[in-house]
Amino acid sequence: MAITHNINVIKLTVINDGEDVVSEIDVEIVSVDDSDPSNLTRTSYDRFVIDTSSGTSAAGFVSYDSLSEDVVKGWISTELAASRMIVNAEKWIESKKNPPTPIKVSKTLPW
Repeated sequence: MAITHNINVIKLTVINDGEDVVSEIDVEIVSVDDSDPSNLTRTSYDRFVIDTSSGTSAAGFVSYDSLSEDVVKGWISTELAASRMIVNAEKWIESKKNPPTPIKVSKTLPW
């Protein structure tokens, strides 16, 4: 079955200079395996730091009041695709579906 990742922007941090240039983006990542969503769901959080060196003169600058979640996600799309949180969630789900064989086990005494 397939694992999907639903990403929601939950917080934006701006530089406190009156220009409201976004410097950090916090996201919630909900990873779900559709074969058993009630047991194979993992929620994680990640933070992405944005280059603010060009300020409001950056190419494609969008004022804070005009931002949409899609625009913000677009800024971090490459980083999201490589997020360790997503990789770790997929590994966790896979280990829940197919638990590894334990290295040691307890056995009853032979007498």
